[in-house]
Amino acid sequence: MNFRKSVAGIALVGLTVFGVAACSDDSESESASSTTASATSQSSADTSGTATESGSTLESSTAQEILRTVLTPETAPADSAKLVDSTDPSIGAQLTGLSRGFTTAGYTPDKFTVTTVTVNGENKATANVEVASPHTPQPVAMPIDYVYADGTWKLAGSSITDLVSMGSTHGG
Repeated sequence: MNFRKSVAGIALVGLTVFGVAACSDDSESESASSTTASATSQSSADTSGTATESGSTLESSTAQEILRTVLTPETAPADSAKLVDSTDPSIGAQLTGLSRGFTTAGYTPDKFTVTTVTVNGENKATANVEVASPHTPQPVAMPIDYVYADGTWKLAGSSITDLVSMGSTHGG
């Protein structure tokens, strides 16, 4: 019950910040935040990769780095946008808002740990991510989808939607 309220609160914060970021002018924040955070995996995650028909492999460490970079508030919006498969021109500002909301709620990038990566179709992979809640003793597993697009692995746009709404799916 306590977990549901926590996750619902995070989703509410994320949605609020996500909406504000989508409606705001990010010209100041983009120039102020020009440094991309370099997120590294310090976990003992499974490093087996997934091969696609194109021959590209998504390693757990790469999936971890992409996810944590997107969830780092200091990552420039333009850099975050490059890591997500989206045509929305405001996705970078939205991701900055989402990452700030998560961090405020105690869900810092280090709380998200990729444990495995599996093939999920052509040029698609799903990472199992354990989210260590600051409010519950056990981590919660959630799938995060990736796509191989424009010659690189990116978070699937649907995964961003899932992150934003993860609390509302558990009730609360």
